[in-house]
Amino acid sequence: MMTKIDDFIDNITPSNYFITKSMEMSKIKSSGTLWYTKKYIVLYDAIFISKKIDTKEGINEIIRNFNNYISTLPESVKDDAERFFFPKHADLRGDFRTYNEFAGVVDINEDKKSYYSNVNKYYFIYLMNIGGQSGVKAFIKEHLYRPDFEVSNLPEIIKEFQKNNPKKKVDITGTINDFHASLRNERQILFYYGYFHSRNNGAGNDNEFSSLTPIGEIAVKANSKEFSIIWEHQKIKMVSQPVTIEFPSIKNCQNCFSDKFKINYSPYFSILRCLEKYKQIFPRFYDRILSRSNNDNIDDIIKNYDEFVESIPKVETYLDSFNLRTENKNEDFEKEIKKYMLGIRTDFYKDNSENYLGFVSSTSNNGWILQNEEKFNILFKIYEIIENYKLNKYNLLFDRCEKELRKKYESVYTGNVYEKNHRIKMEWDLYNIKVEKTILFSLVICEYLIFNRIDVGSIITEQVYTYFNEYFINILKSLNLTKKQEIIREIKRIVEMIKVGELVEIDEIEENSVDLNYINQFSSLNTEDLRRKIIEVSMENIKPTLERKRDMRVISLLKKLQLIEYSDENSLIPCECCGEKTFIKNNNEPYIEYHHLIPFSIADGPDHFENIFGICPMCHRKIHFIKDSLKEDLYFGFNQNNHRKKNIADRLRELYKINALKSYQLEYALSEKMITEAEYEKIVA
Repeated sequence: MMTKIDDFIDNITPSNYFITKSMEMSKIKSSGTLWYTKKYIVLYDAIFISKKIDTKEGINEIIRNFNNYISTLPESVKDDAERFFFPKHADLRGDFRTYNEFAGVVDINEDKKSYYSNVNKYYFIYLMNIGGQSGVKAFIKEHLYRPDFEVSNLPEIIKEFQKNNPKKKVDITGTINDFHASLRNERQILFYYGYFHSRNNGAGNDNEFSSLTPIGEIAVKANSKEFSIIWEHQKIKMVSQPVTIEFPSIKNCQNCFSDKFKINYSPYFSILRCLEKYKQIFPRFYDRILSRSNNDNIDDIIKNYDEFVESIPKVETYLDSFNLRTENKNEDFEKEIKKYMLGIRTDFYKDNSENYLGFVSSTSNNGWILQNEEKFNILFKIYEIIENYKLNKYNLLFDRCEKELRKKYESVYTGNVYEKNHRIKMEWDLYNIKVEKTILFSLVICEYLIFNRIDVGSIITEQVYTYFNEYFINILKSLNLTKKQEIIREIKRIVEMIKVGELVEIDEIEENSVDLNYINQFSSLNTEDLRRKIIEVSMENIKPTLERKRDMRVISLLKKLQLIEYSDENSLIPCECCGEKTFIKNNNEPYIEYHHLIPFSIADGPDHFENIFGICPMCHRKIHFIKDSLKEDLYFGFNQNNHRKKNIADRLRELYKINALKSYQLEYALSEKMITEAEYEKIVA
């Protein structure tokens, strides 16, 4: 009969361990907890996504976001934080080189797109003060901060280095492209963790269509307290290997078996469980045992900790039989656990021991030890409730992702072609990039308890409301909680659920009603005026996700226009999917339902007339509930029967042109087969 240890070893398969991207974000000597990550996200958005870095308004917004973050840090660290976010060489409040000064003049023979792609990267390095540790890279970085530096000077700078170091052979083009490698690798972590989105998780070409996500939007505006909570939110949601992971080369490895491949649905909480029970985690245990745990065996590992520790030599012997460097590459395992420890550490020098959520520190041998049991116990109790909620709600999604990963894994070691399931990838992306309201609100309650050193039974609702209103405005907005009575209701609800030990989902709070006075004032408008008003209202609705609410004005105006232009003598309006006419209600109004092509609630689809179709009840039910394999016929119907004779791809192209479309929304359209791969590429070209 196999023991638990034998079963664990027998089910180990290569490259099946906790991993997102083999990089770390923490800069323990130069910054406090999450300072570096905050600065990275804000500047990356400004330079690469929103591209507001070259405007005065954009710079002022960055300054506001940094000041907002610093304002909620402990008083003892604010001066250091000021110096980190506004360093002497690049103080955005005064002494810095602007983007346009940095870019200089593009040579007439230079490819403009390629040149500005390099300008973006080098300007990011300049503002972040990263890279350039030694050799030619250090030489480039030294020039980077000179007042006369321009990106066009790079070839001459590298030639100068070569002249001074004749024994070192330097490839000019290769050096220019490799200088900013840390930018490329670190950004992938933030794509994996849902702050940015692109089809290729930041690994594609530099001009790939990418977007700030709903989580990223909150992070950009967040103060330090909010930012810490958002980071915890994303760690809690992460699984040991997301469906977007890229496996290392294991082709022809004899020990790979896809049926043994399993993931841990709660890697972060598994780490916390070990800390809760044994107060420390040493590296060999994490590398060989914990990081290879999955949903089936994690309980056994926690319960039989000593036995699993004793089995480590036996596990290592088995791992050696794989003959794969990745299985014993200790730094990869160190980097991964550091991502989970980031945010809860007490040993960042610049924190001055005042990290609100800090309770663990690293040891000299790269292990981890629990330092503050009081904080940890408050947090662990609530995290345990959150984990149960997460697993109950998302278990089926994780199961689908695990099955998809098995197919992907098998293709890597067999060399067979892997056909990506776009729908499952999109399911994961939407889960990963959006706010999970119940989890996020529970984390804010948790932070309140830790900061005030009280238990949940001592909470006074009015005091919690005041605290939330002072420190968590951006998070409250993301939860669509703006009115005092709504916020107090949710505080009471979540607190009561924490007391009971079970969370249920927060209800969506949406305002779907139409202001009839608003609509009636347009009753006498002709069709041209109605069209202009529809465009005007649609453009007003192009807002960051945080600021959006469902706006029924567009639908009401569309219906008024369609009644005039497309109804028959009986006022019946044809369905824009099947082409059939609907019916007249008891009040003599024609009945029609309106559908967001990119759904408002699922993928934050824009409340814009290009994204809205008037359809019959049957088609509306079909589009939401029919088998995925049959949806293509419905989208074909949209292309054939829409009143404006404008197909889906052309509508999405219009939304893309006016920046009303996010990368994840367009990928959603592709995953649903609303558009083809060729149409996708044409839209973003």
